Amino acid sequence: MKNYLSQKHASLLVFACWLVYTAAYVGRLDYSASMVKIIAQLGITNDQGGTVYSCFALTYGIGQLVNGLLCKYYNPKYVITGALSASALINLLMPLSGDWRMMALLWLCNGIVQSMLYSLIIRTISLNIKSSGISRAIYTMSTTVAIGTALAYGISALSVALGNWKATFFIAAAVLLVAAGVWAFILTKIEKAKAAGDVEADDAPIAPSPQSAPRSRLNLLFISTLIFIGVTAIANGFIKDGVNNWLPKLLHDEFGVQDSLSIILTLLLPVFSILGAVLARKIYLCLQNHLLINGIFYGIAFALALGVYLLYPLRSVPLTMVLFIGLACMMAAINNVITSMFPLDNRDKLDSGLLAGLLDTLCYVGSSSAGMLLGILSRTQGWESVLILLFALALIASVICLAFSATAKLKRKN
Repeated sequence: MKNYLSQKHASLLVFACWLVYTAAYVGRLDYSASMVKIIAQLGITNDQGGTVYSCFALTYGIGQLVNGLLCKYYNPKYVITGALSASALINLLMPLSGDWRMMALLWLCNGIVQSMLYSLIIRTISLNIKSSGISRAIYTMSTTVAIGTALAYGISALSVALGNWKATFFIAAAVLLVAAGVWAFILTKIEKAKAAGDVEADDAPIAPSPQSAPRSRLNLLFISTLIFIGVTAIANGFIKDGVNNWLPKLLHDEFGVQDSLSIILTLLLPVFSILGAVLARKIYLCLQNHLLINGIFYGIAFALALGVYLLYPLRSVPLTMVLFIGLACMMAAINNVITSMFPLDNRDKLDSGLLAGLLDTLCYVGSSSAGMLLGILSRTQGWESVLILLFALALIASVICLAFSATAKLKRKN
């Protein structure tokens, strides 16, 4: 039977993983949080500003797939420490470039180095945490996106309010370097504990599937579920990052909200989206069906995005923010199901690092598309076309998830 870390060192490892990925979000969303001010100061268009983030999302997504395949050969201590340090250097150079093309090149490189993190983190958790601790690890990691996003937008809002948006990147670089140092220290301590034999047997082995179908059919069901989870992951990345990246610009352009205040208001999205991650895990414990849960969440997201569109002519900041906060909660819940719960819940079927890398790649296919496409749409067709696209995607994703979930249930009964 495989040995895992003791509870003390398992908690320490989960904390280190949480810190690394939270810091990574600070070092990747600082540009998005400051984009309104950067576009204004550099005198560039929305689609040029969006292209910078799309460069990150493109290389991050491709890198996630590559690193998902290769992460089993990596040494987590050295690779993650190196990736965080490289991302810190890139963040230091960003405000010094002064040109959107150079920013795009730097952010493209940031996507490459940061793509080494997530699949390796998930694989490290899977290999070292006992089954009884996986649920807690999933919940802990689900808060990284919300907290990292909140920190990035909070730092940006403060920097913009003080008249120096460039400070956002300098602070992010410092956060990344601190996280790199803490990670290296904790991993060294864990390596010593393993060498000393401070390990435990798994106290709750993964239970076999309750289905009575033959193994081949179970494999086919898993593969089919993975395909549909992957398809709807694209919609999740598009809507989640599309809203986070462009809401400050929407509030500034259409509602007349000042730059710093628009960033502060956007900060509410990740703060409340933590509730979505909690909700996802609680509902999963009841339904035990990843696609069904996502179908429900996408259905609610459709209603919320449609509400934003219908109320748009009123130009009501409070109503718009309430609906966008709800939409962010749904996207956070779906993202947690796709990139954390599904890979770790199925670690007995396929390497969790590969699963996490593949699914996060598909999320960033959506993110990459959102950065440029929504910038072009807002400039050429107006913000109403952006809102229509958001609720249409949510509706399509909901139908896909619910339809396949119902079909799979009928097949299991037959």
